[in-house]
Amino acid sequence: MRAFAVYFKCFLFFEEVSGIMAKIMVRGLFLLFLLSFTGCSVKKDITLTATSAEWNIEIFYKVVEGKYQEIPSIQYLGKKPIGPEVTLDIIYTNYSVTTNTLSGLDYLGMEMKELNTRTVLKDWKDVETIKITWNNAEGNFEETLIPKPKQIGNSNQKPTPL
Repeated sequence: MRAFAVYFKCFLFFEEVSGIMAKIMVRGLFLLFLLSFTGCSVKKDITLTATSAEWNIEIFYKVVEGKYQEIPSIQYLGKKPIGPEVTLDIIYTNYSVTTNTLSGLDYLGMEMKELNTRTVLKDWKDVETIKITWNNAEGNFEETLIPKPKQIGNSNQKPTPL
C-alpha cells in the first residue's frame, strides 16, 4: 500500500510538472508568434530606382504616421538637348497616377533633382511603373520603366531641390 501511495504522489508531481511545462511551451510559442507577427508589419523607409539610357529615377518612400510619403527625384542622362517640358508619371496597381511636370530646365548634365509632388500611399509595393515623356528636335518620346528596390550603396548622388 505504501508503494502505491509513493507511486500516486510521483504521478501527481509529474502531472503538475508536465502541466507547468505545457503552459511554458504555450506561452513561449505565443510569444514567438507575437514577435514574428509584429516584426513583419514594421514599415521602413525604402528607395525605388529605375534607370535607362536616358533617365535615372529614384523614388524615396518615407514612413510618416504608418504610411509612405513618396518623394520622387529625376536625372536626365541623355546626350541630346530636350524640349522645355518633361512629364514623369508614377502609375500604381489601382491605375491611379501621380504626375510630375518639369519645365524650363537645362537638362543636359543635370544633377538628380527632387520633385515637389508628394503622394501618400499605404504600401510602396502599389507602384507599378514609371512613364516619362519628353521631346527633342527629332520628335516626342515616351519611356516606361519598372522600378526596383534600390540596393544600399548604389549611388552617392544626393537630390537637389528644384
